[in-house]
Amino acid sequence: MSITTKKGDEGRSNYFEKRVSKGGKILEAVGTLDELEAVILITNYELRIKNLNKVVEDLYLIMARKLTKDRIEWIEEEIVNLEKELKVENKFVIFKKERALKLNWVRTIVRRAERRCLVFKDKNVLVYLNRLSDFIYLLALKEEE
Repeated sequence: MSITTKKGDEGRSNYFEKRVSKGGKILEAVGTLDELEAVILITNYELRIKNLNKVVEDLYLIMARKLTKDRIEWIEEEIVNLEKELKVENKFVIFKKERALKLNWVRTIVRRAERRCLVFKDKNVLVYLNRLSDFIYLLALKEEE
């Protein structure tokens, strides 16, 4: 069996049993989530941060349109726990430490994914991605300390 089907040669692909444009908003959103997943895995391979693998699982749930509110509750709990650990100030932060810089890069991709995923019209996805950017920001702050 070959992975080359040639079905995408005309610039269209399958998404939930529907043919969609590869240049369309749906696949742009899915592609950004896919990129985010890859960057998190590369970053976490080096940094070994607890719970980032759970985030990757959640990204798969988003792409499969199966994200549930309990995942939002989980990430909100993680944010609360980090906020208790850190001195969070309401000011602009310029990260300098390499580990923090890498996490900040991840955070910027999360923000782009959040913008792209507006196309899903799924509030849970938007809330989760918004919280994810906060979570990653706090992880970067922790690394900067």
